Formats: sequence, C-alpha cells, structure tokens
Amino acid sequence: MTPSVSDKALIAAVRGRDPAEVERLIAAGANVNTRDPASHLTGLMLAAGVGDAKIVRSLICAGALVNAVDDVAGATALHKACQGGHLEAVQALVEAGAFVNQQTTTTGHTPLVEAIWFKSDVIVRYLLEHGARINIDTYYGFTIDDHTNYALRVNEGTAGHDALLRIQSMVAERKAAISRQQGAQNLNAAILKGDLTAVRAALKAGDDIEQRWPITGTFQDGHTPLLIAARDGHTEIASELLRHGANVNAVEPVFGAVPLHKATYHGYLEITKLLANAPGVNLDYQGPSNGYTPLHDALWHGYPECAHALLDAGARTDLVAWDGKLPLDIAEQELGPNHPIVAELRERARGPHA
Repeated sequence: MTPSVSDKALIAAVRGRDPAEVERLIAAGANVNTRDPASHLTGLMLAAGVGDAKIVRSLICAGALVNAVDDVAGATALHKACQGGHLEAVQALVEAGAFVNQQTTTTGHTPLVEAIWFKSDVIVRYLLEHGARINIDTYYGFTIDDHTNYALRVNEGTAGHDALLRIQSMVAERKAAISRQQGAQNLNAAILKGDLTAVRAALKAGDDIEQRWPITGTFQDGHTPLLIAARDGHTEIASELLRHGANVNAVEPVFGAVPLHKATYHGYLEITKLLANAPGVNLDYQGPSNGYTPLHDALWHGYPECAHALLDAGARTDLVAWDGKLPLDIAEQELGPNHPIVAELRERARGPHA
C-alpha cells in the first residue's frame, strides 16, 4: 500500500526528529504504522534507532505496533533501540509491551544479544531485570556467553572492553540468581515430583502459592504451582492448592494458557471438574496464540468427557478461535459428525445455551 502524503510527511518528521510535527501529523490522521519506502522501517523503528524517546512515546500512544518486525532482518523497534544504546527508548518500548525475548528472523538475535553486541551494559542490566533470557542460542549457534567472549576478543577499545567485562559479570550474576531461585522452589519442586506430602509441608512452611518458576528455558517457565499440577495431572495436589486459595485463572507466559487449558489439553477429567467448578473461574479464556478456549482444547485432543464437564459448568459454545473454528467445528473434525458430543453442541447452538 502506497503511503499517503501525510504518511510520508510523518516519516520525514520522524527522520527529522521533530516531535511537534510528529504530534501534528498524528492528530491529522497520519498512519503511525506506515513504513519508510527506502528502509521499510516503521516510524517507531526509526525513532527507536536514533533514540528519540519523545517521538517513540508519541507513536506508541497513537497506536504504533511495538512488536512489528522489519522486512529485512526481522527485528523490532526494541532491537533498534538496543543497537543504538538508547536506554530511554528501550524503557518506553518495554513499558509498552515490547517482547524482550523476541528473536530476529534472520540471526535469532534477541534485544539482549544486540545490547551485548553494541556494548551497552546499562541496557543489558535493564533487560536482565525485565526478564531477558540468558539461555538462548542464535540461529548460527552462539550462546550468550559465546557472544560476550567473542565481543571481548574483537574489541580493543578501552571503554567497550570495560563495558563487556561488566556485562560478563552481570550475566554470571544472573545465572547465580536463577540457580538460587530454582533452589528456593520447594513447592513447585514438590509438585514436579508429584509429592503431596512435600506440597503440604511447603504450604505449611509458608511457601508462596503463586510462586513462578524462573525463566530458564524449561517446560514450566513462568508457571505457578496450580498450572504445573494441572498440566501434570496431579489431582490431589490441584485440590490442595485450590483449597489454599491458588489463582484458578493464572496465565503462564509460554503459551498464554490457564490451568483449565492444561487439564483439558491432557484429558485430566477430575482436574477439569475441580477447576471448572472453582469460584471465580473463567471458563472461556481464549489463549493468545490460537484463540482456543479450554473447550476447544478438550475437543481438539479428543476428550469429550472433559468437554461435557465444561459444558455442565456453563462454558460458552459460540467463541470463535483465531483459525475461525467454533468448538462444534473441532468436535466434528476430531471426533466425527456422529459423535454424541457433536449432537449436543449442535443442540446447544440452536437452543438457550448458545
């Protein structure tokens, strides 16, 4: 789509670092997500790259897409800000929801890798404090340690070398902190073992019932105890956690799922019933990756009993997932058009349950 005159003027104002003109053009209706015809970068990427935090904030407030990627490297505005060493722009983007662990489509660089590559120790510290992963591999096989060590070998400038040594120390400190966090996960560790006695002991000792597993590149990254129990099929443990007030609607950051997704995805009927009838449960939460509700998941994996439990608890049947499918569509696809659950869903679609 060819940019309009006002869209071109907005890009020119961003390039000219003219915040007043940017504001005027936004108010006049310029498209804040238009791309520069020459670089194919959005205005937000351009502003982030030169560190104009005021323009970055204006564009974000006007609806600029903070996680849009460029057409060449597949990098976001946050990558650009890290490359330029612009902490204030980085802060504005992260506060607006920029993905701190987004990997570029060409190299697999995260913003943290870019900050290391460009020797910005202050940005490295900020990203580590805001959940940047240190256990990633780039698409050419480098780890974070490989990057730091390589950068130290090829940088002779005193300031850059000193910054890289500070970065190396920060990464080591982060590793040690993760190790300490894992060692303190008594409740989650007990659940991973399926040890109800140890779970009760951890709860009695005052362990945080909403403790989150540290982001370490495991299947339980960011999971609460109830999320892990629901995923791993520990019915008695799930019941104990609910009895102690565990958040039945906790969302994990890997897939964006809630405990009910975990239970129905694996066909754990008793846990599904426990969760579906828990006070305050959101039966119809749609996961951000595919828009599936727990009912979608139950049918997708062929567990009609779990689907029945959700329907009995009042789950909606009219929610459309991002692939355009209703629960009925998935039931017909996975269980066949003659399955009893399909007939029930059709009936509900016609009747007062719809």
